[in-house]
Amino acid sequence: MDRSAIDDLRGLAALDDELSARERRQQELDESVRELRARAEALEAFFAGYDEAERRARGAIESAESEVARRRSEVAETKAALDDARDEERRELARRAVARAEDHLSVAEIALGRASTDAAQLEREAADWQRELPLLEDRARQLSADLRDVEAPGSGAPALIAWASHAHASLFVAVRQLEAERERVIREANELASALVGEPTYGSTPAQALARVEHG
Repeated sequence: MDRSAIDDLRGLAALDDELSARERRQQELDESVRELRARAEALEAFFAGYDEAERRARGAIESAESEVARRRSEVAETKAALDDARDEERRELARRAVARAEDHLSVAEIALGRASTDAAQLEREAADWQRELPLLEDRARQLSADLRDVEAPGSGAPALIAWASHAHASLFVAVRQLEAERERVIREANELASALVGEPTYGSTPAQALARVEHG
């Protein structure tokens, strides 16, 4: 069997392995870019609605505080009425009024606590996003080092989103080019292997085609 042709086939198999590894790396980079873009878009969306969310949170607290103050005043009034009641029937009615007022106050205090918790959660989320932004920027700079013709992004979520779009487009082209190169190598390897073994090997990878030649 033609040893030179077998060596050529081995070279094609090695080249296919190299191209396959490069293709996987480009796909992994693209996955990282898409994940980064998703986080940057989520960050931008959060802060786009942050001012309105903060306004609603403050309004909810103010409304809840007003309700608590009103209910506390009702409790004080009903307790004063209870103290002023002279006969048992009026005292019983006053005690019921106090109980209702205290229930209403409890509900209002729960609502105030919930509004305060929601406002605190909003502030925690804002702080978390603010801490994440420089991490995303650092990650984008790291990825840029592995990307051809893609400069590191500027600061801020919009710059990250624009960078990610450019990076994804560049990686898409790179992967398509590698796929085309692999198709050429696979076709050439199968043509060579088919000639060596005397039967078609089409559909095989270069490594599979080489194995058929070496062991067939």
